[in-house]
Amino acid sequence: MSVILSMFEATQGTRHEAGTTIFSRGDAGNIMYVILEGQVDLRITDGILETLGPGEPFGEMSLIDSEPRVASAVTRTPCRLMSITERQFLDLIHDTPYFGLEVMKVMAKRLRRMNANAGSA
Repeated sequence: MSVILSMFEATQGTRHEAGTTIFSRGDAGNIMYVILEGQVDLRITDGILETLGPGEPFGEMSLIDSEPRVASAVTRTPCRLMSITERQFLDLIHDTPYFGLEVMKVMAKRLRRMNANAGSA
């Protein structure tokens, strides 16, 4: 079980049916999410960038840099998501530094995958 999932597994979260758009590319990003149950697709206009599962955060980039969303997030299956506001995110970073480290690991993993995909294109 991921560190991030273990932090939030006892929370209720919000339920979403399959096919629900959580946010769209270009939207303002003042909330990030952690998947408690289900799968979420991160999409751009020409397809799916990545499919995420339980314990994985998404939407963190816009929360960190205050830039618009670079992808859309759509539930692939019924999901239960935990939303984290900017204030909550900053509190988590302050109170539980390993949360910040886990988010950085996720971002590094995605960047490595994008670099590998760009190198093979």
